[in-house]
Amino acid sequence: PRTDLEPGINIIDLVAVHAQVFPSKGEARRMITGGGLSINKERISGPDMIIKTDSLLNDKYILIQKGKKNYFLLKAI
Repeated sequence: PRTDLEPGINIIDLVAVHAQVFPSKGEARRMITGGGLSINKERISGPDMIIKTDSLLNDKYILIQKGKKNYFLLKAI
């Protein structure tokens, strides 16, 4: 929900808990530290990044890239 993004949400919680891109927080953390995760085509620098509503594309989407070929489109409603 968009209300979760307004105060800001940790990138690990977003991709592991809310969006279920990863099955666990540990796997998400390993992928981020290895440089294998991008949000809106920008590489994630560290596991302590906070995602807010200013990261939304067209004011409603977030594009997540896991590895080279796995893409996920999150819709904030």
